[in-house]
Amino acid sequence: MDILVQLLQQQPELRHLTGWTRLPTRYSASPKYTARDESGLSILHTAPLTSFRRKEREFEILRQLKQDGLPVPEPLDLNQLPEGSVCYSRYRFLTGSTIQDCVPLGRAGEYRLGQETGRLLNQIHRYEGPLATKWAVRCRAKHNRYVALYQQEALPLTGDQAILSFIEQNIGWIADRPNRLQHDDVHLANLITDGEHLVGIIDFSNHDSGDPWHDFVKMGLFQVENSIPFAVGQVNGYFEGDVPKQFWNVYSVYLAMACFSSIVWTSRHAPEEMEQMRGRLEHVLSDHQRFERVIPEWYETFSRP
Repeated sequence: MDILVQLLQQQPELRHLTGWTRLPTRYSASPKYTARDESGLSILHTAPLTSFRRKEREFEILRQLKQDGLPVPEPLDLNQLPEGSVCYSRYRFLTGSTIQDCVPLGRAGEYRLGQETGRLLNQIHRYEGPLATKWAVRCRAKHNRYVALYQQEALPLTGDQAILSFIEQNIGWIADRPNRLQHDDVHLANLITDGEHLVGIIDFSNHDSGDPWHDFVKMGLFQVENSIPFAVGQVNGYFEGDVPKQFWNVYSVYLAMACFSSIVWTSRHAPEEMEQMRGRLEHVLSDHQRFERVIPEWYETFSRP
């Protein structure tokens, strides 16, 4: 049996759990498990002991969101396991399937799920983030770090200087953006559905604070690739159909920045996926005509179902 499971099972609040199953994880070395009690299935996340304070913050965020009636996993337990050099958190398992596993669901169904996701994201973004260095300052510093690492890559993106110029010329668009709670990992594999409607959103492990519109970056990178109707619905649902031009200006700067961070992240964490990521970024650049346009073609040419 898994040694870590044996240690977890010795914890007083976990002794009643049965049917422990380790879940596959693609990009993390920290194990996740499901286990069951009389109330149903729960999921346990482990993390290095050094990240306990961050996991504590995540736990409190979810407790507040759940208390306010948002469809997120219910937090159950949080503790440290020094003998295993880990900490762990346990949440009630959201019943359903990921949207990633369910598509295609038809144009109208995917658009509806996108709308429901956008509305939920809007609710999440109403929560103030903790006081921190001004978002625009943090965002630029992070971008500069990624660009420096990107420049060490052997195969640059075609026309990368034009993308960098676009960012520098328009970075003022992200000034004075609000500091709100960010999920920071909004994609179809973190959205749960019953096949008709959105059940909830999971995995707040990357939570952050800053401009709420930054949470749309993965829409441009992943949702569009999987379902344009969902992506359009996500934007329209968030803004209840009245999308401001300012959103597309800000979004395009973040997406341009993501062209560089995505190359660096993939190179370091999933090099076997680099060809796929480069192809994805070429589609992004095509949709935005290499950022000569801020509103992507996929949005402007979509006809609502």
